[in-house]
Amino acid sequence: MKQYSKKAIASILLVLFTSLVCAFLVAGKFYISAGIAGIALLIEAWYLLRQMERSDRLFRQFVWSVRYSDFLASGKTPRENSEALPRELTEAMEDALLYYKKHLQQKESQLQYFQALANHIDLSVFVYSSETAQIEWMNQAAKIQTGLNFAETIDDLAAYHPELPARLRILHPGELSILQVRRQEDYSQLILSSMSFVVLNKPLTVVSMKNIRSVLENKETEAWQKLIRVLTHEIMNSMTPIVSLSELLKNKQASEEISEEDREEMNQAINTIFRRSSGLVRFVENYRKVTGIPTPVPEIIPVDSLLNSVVLLFREETDTIRILPSSSHLQVIADKTLIEQILINLIKNALDATIDCPDPLIELSAGINTEGKTFIQVKDNGTGIPADVQERIFIPFFTTKPVGSGIGLSVSRQIMYMHKGSLTVISEAGKGSRFLLTFA
Repeated sequence: MKQYSKKAIASILLVLFTSLVCAFLVAGKFYISAGIAGIALLIEAWYLLRQMERSDRLFRQFVWSVRYSDFLASGKTPRENSEALPRELTEAMEDALLYYKKHLQQKESQLQYFQALANHIDLSVFVYSSETAQIEWMNQAAKIQTGLNFAETIDDLAAYHPELPARLRILHPGELSILQVRRQEDYSQLILSSMSFVVLNKPLTVVSMKNIRSVLENKETEAWQKLIRVLTHEIMNSMTPIVSLSELLKNKQASEEISEEDREEMNQAINTIFRRSSGLVRFVENYRKVTGIPTPVPEIIPVDSLLNSVVLLFREETDTIRILPSSSHLQVIADKTLIEQILINLIKNALDATIDCPDPLIELSAGINTEGKTFIQVKDNGTGIPADVQERIFIPFFTTKPVGSGIGLSVSRQIMYMHKGSLTVISEAGKGSRFLLTFA
């Protein structure tokens, strides 16, 4: 670069010197010598202009190559086109082009890799502009599922299902929506999910569609099988002694004489039939409770007020039940009656779990978790729940108590699901339990 600068300065100084000589000769009326000096000045100016044109042409080629990613537009490298340009400059430009080319090839390879990966998965994915609804890209699974090789906007997806464009417009990032699709003999249930991001100040939305029909059918079948097993077990346990005792009464009644002993035996059989029949009625009533939860009527509930109102129902256990103060004034939007029902059930379970503890303690607390969601916790220092039993306690009619219906926790979890929340347990045998009500 220094050599090029010296050369440029020398050319400029030579032009200035020749100009002064030409002016001096004209002033001295040496016209022939002045003409020769003028020709020399033109040659020097032409040479300087040519150098500038070469530099301009090389820079234009460099900019063109970067702009259009055409690194061999002229068929020559900058070094081969340099001519009289400095070697350091051409080498720097060539290195910059090679680096840019290598970096661009890496980006293109990554793009091809991710496109191949996205086209290989069986999950339908497409990207559209959040502002114009124009579809930017669809993977192969989406094209096969919708039967569209090309879609300009999400409105074109109406050819696959009329409700799909409207569903996409109201689908917020992080939410899930289920769409039932029936095409000729094919029936599917799609779960839609989306996420938003911004690329070059352009908001985009990624949508995924997954057919979960087979998964739902398997889960539904599994749930029905569990329910049928429970119903069969309970009904058979009640009906078997009823049928046996009814047969005994029939035989006794057919006899001509009924002794006092037979009469006592018949009374016992009738009482047993009554007791088992009453148990069967209670079982059916409990089943109706599981399936007949009323629709929540949400309202804004201060958590402190909710906890205090529930603890008032356990006045005889004030030494056992404590409310831990929360760090802030928390509120939840829920049906107060249904949430109170959950807390009452959890406190009763905690009292049963701590009945043999020398210093029973039940703590009610509330807070905000790492996801920013409000939770209510019921903690006890009771016997705890074995790991293999923790998920089964939410199954209808499952109980570990000698006397119990086994529907309390199942109904409680259903109530939380109806509030778009969750009910979970953290427990260890011998170390107590924690039940968490997490609200959306």
